[in-house]
Amino acid sequence: MTDNTRALHDLREALSQSGCPVCRLVEVDTGRYLDNLLWENVNDPGLRREIRRARGFCREHTRMLASRPGASLGLALIARDVWGEIQHATETVRLPAPKARQTRAADIAAGLLARLAPQGECPACVYARAMEDLYLDVLLGHLLGEDGLLAAYQASEGLCLPHFRQALARVRDGAVYAALVGAQRAAGQRRLAELDEFIRKNDYRFRDEPWGRERDAWRRALTALVGGLMP
Repeated sequence: MTDNTRALHDLREALSQSGCPVCRLVEVDTGRYLDNLLWENVNDPGLRREIRRARGFCREHTRMLASRPGASLGLALIARDVWGEIQHATETVRLPAPKARQTRAADIAAGLLARLAPQGECPACVYARAMEDLYLDVLLGHLLGEDGLLAAYQASEGLCLPHFRQALARVRDGAVYAALVGAQRAAGQRRLAELDEFIRKNDYRFRDEPWGRERDAWRRALTALVGGLMP
């Protein structure tokens, strides 16, 4: 099964679930990437070099790594590697003389700052962005057609705002653009209706009415604004 065929299958399934399908799939794929890193690639010299250059992982992916069961040894190796690089930069930099001019001290500090700054991007971010590109391209490329994704997309909650913007930047076909925006518009109308219903049922006059899908509409709406999976 090719990457595009697998992505098409996974997208079709993700569209039947709550939330942005691209966020859901990227989260799963990035989790697999981090697991492989910890259990199979943590001693890979090239990867270790990338991690050192990036000064470790970004905050989000560090949290994901730390949440993996049994990850402590692999993360200790990574942390030792990165902090060793930082310590070397800190200890080998020249210190200004006690009575050095402020401008001279500032210049020396700027040199150390440059050495401590990331020299590359978080490797997990690079991977996640590649997967985002894949899923968005497959979504747009297979939205229309006899066995396309349009029906599933129309029945879904649509893309989160960040991925909708990315999809708009990539679309080149007028019919695909119209279908994409039309489905997203319908999803937005449903979202607003759910929010209105949630707000209405918080009125004391209607608090005895049973809750439906609108119960967590506020949480899903906020998640859709920023992307990711609902906390």
